[in-house]
Amino acid sequence: MGDDRYMDEAFELAELGRGRTHPNPMVGAVLVRDGEVVGRGYHRGPGEPHAEVVALREAGDLARGATLYCTLEPCSHHGRTPPCAEAVAAAGVTRVVVAYHDPNPLVDGRGLAFLEESGVTVDLREAEHGARARRQNAAFVKFHETGLPRVTYKAAASLDGKVAAAGGDARWISCLESRRVVHQMRAVADAVVVGAGTVRRDDPELTVRLSDGRDPVRVVVSRSGRVPAAAKVFDTAAVPTVLVSERLDEEVAALLRARGVDLVETGSGGLADGLRELAARGLLDLLCEGGPTLGASLLAAGLIDQVALFLAPMVIGSGAPELFAAPAVGEVSAAWRLDEIEWRRICDDLLLTGRVRHGGG
Repeated sequence: MGDDRYMDEAFELAELGRGRTHPNPMVGAVLVRDGEVVGRGYHRGPGEPHAEVVALREAGDLARGATLYCTLEPCSHHGRTPPCAEAVAAAGVTRVVVAYHDPNPLVDGRGLAFLEESGVTVDLREAEHGARARRQNAAFVKFHETGLPRVTYKAAASLDGKVAAAGGDARWISCLESRRVVHQMRAVADAVVVGAGTVRRDDPELTVRLSDGRDPVRVVVSRSGRVPAAAKVFDTAAVPTVLVSERLDEEVAALLRARGVDLVETGSGGLADGLRELAARGLLDLLCEGGPTLGASLLAAGLIDQVALFLAPMVIGSGAPELFAAPAVGEVSAAWRLDEIEWRRICDDLLLTGRVRHGGG
């Protein structure tokens, strides 16, 4: 029970870094000696000391002979900071309990091997804690396993699955508190993504309207590259913006480059190549707020990992835009489904979150 309790605390510490650490993972660490916690730490962001080092500094000489509980394998390579595995061994820690190996190819077991070679007892607890560690760092894990970012598709819909009225008006389907939750979601995402249709129709800023919120990078996806260059989302003075397109309209591209917008041309590779390029730039956790067309394209390409749907107690009626502008399946058994379902009541709305079960069925 003691090991589980300390690992729980390490996970809670790691969570304090959410939205701040990209492209690094969230990591928490707890040092225990003679049944007493002598050091705690979590990773605050790139260039900052890693969780293990923060905990070691707090513990000082008390780290010698202690057990370290860590949510992710201590790193073994020189990056912006020195290897944590070396620091742990040098501090005299005698046992390290790790929830999950680091999937980064630069680490991937090397940190654990170094500790064992240095005489430290290593206890890898993936059977007990691995699933939780993967969930906590889902974006980091997916990138190192596939090269792609993690995509959460967010939308607000009526009871009959409409995301706007027949005339295009969508303000406001969700309640005020639900919209505040959306800003919280933006604040912990690496980037917020919309389609060109949303930009043309709504001219959104896609910034975070919270006093303590951090604005994510803004990404616009356009198949044609023809977007309104004067749109608010392309104001790079507010926060960086990226345009991802299969082909770029040269006149628009010149105007956007002059505004400081980063342009990504995917060519025949389409959405998957565009997302892969975003991940390569360190944007690993994406919140997609695109409309039905972008949502359907991402879904069909198997690029949505999670859905966050705000369901409002209203009926809009036929002829209005639907949640996904995708062709209907021929049989119910072929429908896309969600796993790991959670429901949450927010004012009069219901927030449904779930992991997409890729491949239907």
